[in-house]
Amino acid sequence: MEFEAEKVTFERKVRRYLSASVKRQVAILSGYRCSFPGCDQNLMLQDSSFIGEIASIEAIHSHGPRYNPSTNADQLLQTENYLLLCPNHHAIIDRQPEIYSAEWLRKARKEHLNKISEIVSASKCVAEVKLDEQVEISLEEAIGVWKVNRENASEEFWQTLLQKCPAVLSQIFPQSMFQLGSKCYVGGKSINNSGGNLVDFIYASRLTGNIVLVEIKTPKTILLGRRYRTNAYSISEELSGAFVQVLNYKDQLMKEYFKLSEGNGGDSFSAFNPKCLIVIGTLESELKNNSQYKSFELFRNSMTNVEIVTYDELFQKAQDILDMIK
Repeated sequence: MEFEAEKVTFERKVRRYLSASVKRQVAILSGYRCSFPGCDQNLMLQDSSFIGEIASIEAIHSHGPRYNPSTNADQLLQTENYLLLCPNHHAIIDRQPEIYSAEWLRKARKEHLNKISEIVSASKCVAEVKLDEQVEISLEEAIGVWKVNRENASEEFWQTLLQKCPAVLSQIFPQSMFQLGSKCYVGGKSINNSGGNLVDFIYASRLTGNIVLVEIKTPKTILLGRRYRTNAYSISEELSGAFVQVLNYKDQLMKEYFKLSEGNGGDSFSAFNPKCLIVIGTLESELKNNSQYKSFELFRNSMTNVEIVTYDELFQKAQDILDMIK
């Protein structure tokens, strides 16, 4: 007597949650303001407390508003499926999903993000972004900050961002590097303890301990000066100044290496003809023709121990890395 095997399918329900990284990126891209049309409430209070709520366009779970069973589960956990709202409007859209459909919310989200982008680029204002000095942020979060703050001309802002996300700079080096320090003293004080030089960052090789000196400016720092000949442009005063500045830091560090290494609190490092890196300006917003690109590339490729990287190149490289591992 033969028995036909009964096919039984067990469905394992896995409860999915939105990651903290995605939540933070949604808030950053929204400029910390409510995305509901006509609201625009600032959700970051003066005491740095955050009252915003992350609302889903299509619900993750079947019991939620605007649930669509045909949508891929992984897509539901991406930033594109969320918008930032004040508590009042979050409650309204979830109580009335028949009015505030997924299509309606996508349109509202798109219009809000476009408005934030236009405000930043047109008025050269910066959407308010508060970086907690005690908390490191991920590479993905740092890219989100960059997208909203391209027009930020505060060097201190970028110093804080790159300090809180060391991976942004470390991924630009061919070797495995780590951030040894920020605002590092490299010597130069006089006999009466005045003066002294501080380089923005020092990165060190995990294997050899050899260091790289990093000097940063801002995305708004000018790269090129006036046209010199028909097809040639001079380098800007800011770029040439940064170039001399970082070489001066290197020279001072080499002169005082033994004294500095002895007082480094156990973090050993080496200085075997260390290289220098300058992060400055933005290619896509400044260089408009082939002569400008050529002049810039000829200058930076002629440098032996100083590498020049622009902010858009830096964060594009970071985005490329994220795209490869996703």
